[in-house]
Amino acid sequence: MCTVRCIIKKKEICMMDKQIIEKTMTNLRERQFDPYFVESKDEVVPLVKSMIKEGSTVASGGSETLRETGVSEMLRESYDVIEPEAGSTPEQVKETMRKRFSADAFLLSANAITYDGRIFQEDGASTRVAPMIYGPDSVIIVAGVNKLVENEAKARQRVKMVACENCRRRGFATPCAEDGVCHDCRVPGRSCCTSVTLNFSRIPNRIKVILVNEDLGI
Repeated sequence: MCTVRCIIKKKEICMMDKQIIEKTMTNLRERQFDPYFVESKDEVVPLVKSMIKEGSTVASGGSETLRETGVSEMLRESYDVIEPEAGSTPEQVKETMRKRFSADAFLLSANAITYDGRIFQEDGASTRVAPMIYGPDSVIIVAGVNKLVENEAKARQRVKMVACENCRRRGFATPCAEDGVCHDCRVPGRSCCTSVTLNFSRIPNRIKVILVNEDLGI
C-alpha cells in the first residue's frame, strides 16, 4: 500500500498497514474464511494452482484483478473453464452461466473487504455473486490491499465508486458513467443491482481469500 505518494513517515505508514493486514486476516479466519497473504501479484498464480486439483472444472466472475495477476490466462491454459463461447446465443450464454454452480472452483475478486473480516460485493446480472454464495465447493477471492476499508460505511462507499467506474469503463448508459456519482438510478444498464455481504462461512474454509500487497483491479 505504501508508494512514493506516501510523503511523510513512510516507515510508520507501512507498519500500520501490516497491522491492518494482520487484523483483517485474523478476522477473516474467525469468520471461517481461509485467508492467505502474498507480497506480489507474481505469487498469485502458483498459489491458486495449489488450491485447484488437476482436471477440475473452474469458472470465474469478470475481474480486472484476475486478469492483472495472470489468473484468468492460467485458468484457460490449465483447467476446464466454464465460459460462453464466442458467438453464443443468449440462451446458450444463460445455460453456460447456470453451469457455474456445478464448477469445482469459482474465482473472483472483491469490491471491498473490511478490517473486521466481512466481504462486500455488488453485481448487475448476479452471475458473479450467485455462484460465490452457493454451488462450487471452493471459492477463491483474489484482492489487492486497495480493497481493504475500515468499516461498512467505507465499504459501501467504495462499492458505489467501483460501480460508477465499471459503468464508465464498459460504456453503460447510466448517469454515473457521466459524472462518477451514484444516482440510485432505475435504468436498464445499472450495474449495482444486487448487494451481497459475506459475514461468515457456514462451511469452514470454502471461501479462500488471497490478499495481495499491491493495488489491483478497480
